[in-house]
Amino acid sequence: MASTGATLLRALLFVSLFAGFAAHLAAAEKDCYDERDSVMRMCKWTIKKGSPYVIPDMPCRLQVRKVDMPCICRVLTASDERIVSPEKLVRCSRDSGVALPVGSKCGTYTIVAPAPAPPSAHA
Repeated sequence: MASTGATLLRALLFVSLFAGFAAHLAAAEKDCYDERDSVMRMCKWTIKKGSPYVIPDMPCRLQVRKVDMPCICRVLTASDERIVSPEKLVRCSRDSGVALPVGSKCGTYTIVAPAPAPPSAHA
């Protein structure tokens, strides 16, 4: 009977640890929504859908460097994509010095390797 109690205690401990971990992940995702909104606000002229790409200004670049861009890409919704271009968001991230993993998703966009830089005229 003692082993049944120990097994039950272990199971309850596992469930409580798992629940705490899941709650922590959910809280982290919630924080990411605020970061997404701040990038969308600070970089709106760079990532706006339906207009040419604009090199990010310094306030935008600084904001991109402060946030968790992979998380922002994970929580980018179809509604967000009516306003911002995920391709431009990825380019903005790169232009700000924040590389995103090739092959991962940013909203509905699959991130590809950046195009190689053109050869220098002095080479």
